[in-house]
Amino acid sequence: MTTSNPRVDLVLPLRPHVLDPNGEDRQLQLTVAGPLPPVCLVHGRPATGPKNQLLKFWGKPGAYRQEGFGRRLFELPKGALGRIVAECNEPLAIIGAQWPECEQCAVRADTRVRVLIAYYMSSLLPLFVGVGLMATIPSAFAWILCAAGIGVIVLAVLAGSVVFVRLDRYLVASLAPDASSVTVSAHPDFARVWAGRVEW
Repeated sequence: MTTSNPRVDLVLPLRPHVLDPNGEDRQLQLTVAGPLPPVCLVHGRPATGPKNQLLKFWGKPGAYRQEGFGRRLFELPKGALGRIVAECNEPLAIIGAQWPECEQCAVRADTRVRVLIAYYMSSLLPLFVGVGLMATIPSAFAWILCAAGIGVIVLAVLAGSVVFVRLDRYLVASLAPDASSVTVSAHPDFARVWAGRVEW
C-alpha cells in the first residue's frame, strides 16, 4: 500500500446472524450480507482462503465504537466481578464473517502467534528462576522471587490484550448507527472487484 494507492472506505451491508446462541439479548450478532470476493481486503492480493474473524463494537446503540485500546485498558476478567464486569466490558455488537485472506495475512498471523508465545514464555522466567533457587538454595530471596514471578504472570495476562491490541486488529471498521452496514478500510483492488459485482 502506497500513498498513490490509498485505502478506500467501503460500505458492506449486514444481516443478523447467530454467532453465539448463548449470547446476551442486548448483543447484536451480525454478518456480512452475501459472499465476499476472493481478493484480500487488506492487501488486494488473490485470496488463499477465508479467515474467520470477529469485529467487535461497544458503546450505546447508535454510537458504536470499534473495540480497541481504550476498552481493553480497563477490561477486567469476566469471572472476577460477574455481571458488573460483563455489563461494562462486553462488546454490544459483533460482526462475524469469513474475510478473504492472502499469504501475507497468513504470515502476519504466524508472526502474531510467535510473538505471543515469546511474550508469555518470558513472563514465566522470574517464576522458573525462583523455583530453581528454592530447589537448590532455599532462602527468603528465592521465596520473594517466586511470589514476584506469580505477580509478573498475572500482570502479563491482564496486560496481554492491551499490549497486542494492534496485532489483534485485523480490519479498521465503523458500524452504522442502525447496524445495517459496516464501513471498512479496504484495498482499492478489493473495492474494484466488489463494485464490479463480477462472478466469483
